[in-house]
Amino acid sequence: MATLDKEAWGVSRRTFLGGAALSGAGVLLAACGMEAGPSDGEEMTQDDAPAKEGGDAPASDGAEAVLFWQWGSTYVPGFDVLVGEYNEMQDEVALTVENPSGYWDKVLAALAAQTGPDIFLMNGVNIKSWITGGRVAADLSQYVSADPQATDDLAAALPSFVDWYSTDGKASGTPWNYSTSNTQYNVDHVVAAGLTPPAELGDGWDWNAYQEYAEKLTQRDGENITRFGSGHLHGIETGWGNFIQMSGGSVLSEDRSRCVINSPEAIEGVQFCVDMVQKHRVAPTRDEYTALRGENNLHPAYFLNQGLVSIFSAGDWYFNRYFEDPALNWDVTFLAKSPTTGQTGNNSNFRGTVMNSAANNPDGAWKWMAHSITKPVQDRVVELFNEVPGRLDSGIEFYTSTEAAGPPPSRAMLEDSLRATISLPTHDVVTWVQMIREAINPNMHPIFDGEITVAEGLKQLEDTLNAIIDDAGSG
Repeated sequence: MATLDKEAWGVSRRTFLGGAALSGAGVLLAACGMEAGPSDGEEMTQDDAPAKEGGDAPASDGAEAVLFWQWGSTYVPGFDVLVGEYNEMQDEVALTVENPSGYWDKVLAALAAQTGPDIFLMNGVNIKSWITGGRVAADLSQYVSADPQATDDLAAALPSFVDWYSTDGKASGTPWNYSTSNTQYNVDHVVAAGLTPPAELGDGWDWNAYQEYAEKLTQRDGENITRFGSGHLHGIETGWGNFIQMSGGSVLSEDRSRCVINSPEAIEGVQFCVDMVQKHRVAPTRDEYTALRGENNLHPAYFLNQGLVSIFSAGDWYFNRYFEDPALNWDVTFLAKSPTTGQTGNNSNFRGTVMNSAANNPDGAWKWMAHSITKPVQDRVVELFNEVPGRLDSGIEFYTSTEAAGPPPSRAMLEDSLRATISLPTHDVVTWVQMIREAINPNMHPIFDGEITVAEGLKQLEDTLNAIIDDAGSG
């Protein structure tokens, strides 16, 4: 696909700072399945529940019918392949996979009516509160303990992923896949500035190098910025959340019972991001970010294509957009490491498979869940879904291999991102949507807008979220 005409942005490179309206760009929920997270499921009634459809599948006579729901329209071809192969290789389970529209509303309605699929695709930002609410089977340990192969397969998965889909040490689901946030950069910009490409710096790619590169790559015409050295940092998944992790801080306590974001470590991570925006002026403000997207609200991946940004802290779901422009010379490496801890970071939306508490065929459902974490299946996640397998060995062998997965050329550098991956922070009762809308956005936006200091804003955020947690506990 040809590079988009700059007129399509509705704003020129030289004038995009001219008063764009404030938007909700402070927290991007772009990773697959996250933007569709349920927000009003508690108001649904049994009358809203859809009928259970498609339970039959072409398979051997006597096979047990199992229904699997997944949310992604782009996932349909991949799951069709895997499910078809599964039905051909065994005669015990007749698996049907469906992609219902209005996924989360239908899942919630079906669960409220104790109907729906036997198993369904789940996202990491909802799993904890759904387990607490009894919406999914919280204890699959009987199946794991009786299945040595599944036990071995879970041991090969990313440890933080397995932990996230566990309750009191017992499996509540099986890992499927996730995404990485990483440094994406325009190689031509970097080379033209006389800089060594970040992927070639190894562990030298840290916050100090990142700031230096962003300053040298930013282009100005008087007071106007015509090219930002760095992309957006004001999102939790692709920006400041990772920097808190790198600096040794956390949004929630280890047991997820309290917000602990007002710590020196968290302040350090957020301060670095805010300084890039407000102090050094090498990354766009939220207003500028909105203006860059223009009237057509173009995908931010095109910032790199259009030469409006040189280095992006962004998700690997941007890769497909870059593939569409063969003229773009781009590459990746891990997110710049903290010079204090030497660590990179990756807060991800872990996507797993869970069992309906009211599954018609739990034994048959488990057979597919166990099959989905075997290495032959996980090895194909990159090929079929262009995402990171839940198994660490499959991820390293295929996702970080240019030979196996294709460009960009420095995929191998993302092994550090895989090993550093943790879940996006969520509470066991307070939902992700409530955390974002009532605590995180109202307090992080003023921080990045320069209206309040980082320390003051994080203190307000911590107090607000802990008050919400306390209310949830007494409700």
